[in-house]
Amino acid sequence: MTWEELGYLLRGLSLKACRMSNFCLTHHLLRALKLETEYLNPQGHLYCYPHLAAEYPDVPSGIVCAAETRARKLFHKHAVNVLRGDTAMVRFRKDASIPLPVDGYKIVRIGDTDYGVDIQLLSRQEAKRRKGRGRICVVLANNRRNPKAGPVLQKLADGMLRRGVASLFRKKKDWYISIPYEMEAAERAEDFVPGLIMGVVFGRQCALAYAFNHLPKQGELPADEITAREARFHERKEKLQKQYQWSGRKGRGTEKAMQPLRRLQEKERNYRSLVNGRYAKRIVELAVKNRCGEIRLEESPGAEARQEPIALAHWPAGDLQNKLCQKAEEAGITVRKCEVPNLRSPDIADCEAARRLAACEENDP
Repeated sequence: MTWEELGYLLRGLSLKACRMSNFCLTHHLLRALKLETEYLNPQGHLYCYPHLAAEYPDVPSGIVCAAETRARKLFHKHAVNVLRGDTAMVRFRKDASIPLPVDGYKIVRIGDTDYGVDIQLLSRQEAKRRKGRGRICVVLANNRRNPKAGPVLQKLADGMLRRGVASLFRKKKDWYISIPYEMEAAERAEDFVPGLIMGVVFGRQCALAYAFNHLPKQGELPADEITAREARFHERKEKLQKQYQWSGRKGRGTEKAMQPLRRLQEKERNYRSLVNGRYAKRIVELAVKNRCGEIRLEESPGAEARQEPIALAHWPAGDLQNKLCQKAEEAGITVRKCEVPNLRSPDIADCEAARRLAACEENDP
């Protein structure tokens, strides 16, 4: 899709979002004036979505819902003054912003330093009719204009910040995206239990195993999702490499031929970063829940993976450790990385983390 086609699509979507929001405002006013309206659900509340979805089948359902919600909130904000006759009914302009629900966009990492946004701009039916993709990924200009936005974009891409409903709007022939985000308040335990330590190691059949030194609690974070997704990534990567190998392309056209493989690598990198953030958050939540103020983390699983394979042998464990340390610091928990002897047993549930934790305590000065 060219920039001209993208601009035409965005301008049309902006006009449709304006019409949908104004339609909802009109019927909210009719409902408030106790006039007849046919767009009611069985509970007697105004519900315009079925009509809007049928009227605009090419617009994603998320944008339709966001436009209806935006109109409802705006009407309730000005309803008192409008019904009293103090002000006229507010209306949206034809170049109104395009609301993007949380599921309708996501921040992705492109390359090593750049970030982009993947947006759902077409419904599935319209994408099939056009024989194209409904989602469009564009590179954000903040990568160059505002280098300070890099850390925030990284946290958004890793899922460490809570995103809100974004909006696409046009200003002086340029398109901008406004992404509201909220810092999740790190849950802190009121008082940590003295001497309570949580041991976390990399497992053979699971991603992470954990246990406490003075509590009978132990558990594991499964690695089934990771291994299955990694197998699909590997299979797809081999297929693309074979296609390139036998295509006969040499010299010119190499860059274009390598684009599918590079897009797959970026997708795999984004997935790994997202899962690492999710696992780090889960471990810290468990520590806070049990009022544990210290986490002992296995330092270098790569060295032991050469002796006995672990589930995350080909996984960026360093990134997982960094994210866990960051999350723990926000919650006021101390993290110590330990080098422990190889005590891995065939049964991962056999309190492996507890035995490794005991070895850590014996090595303390």
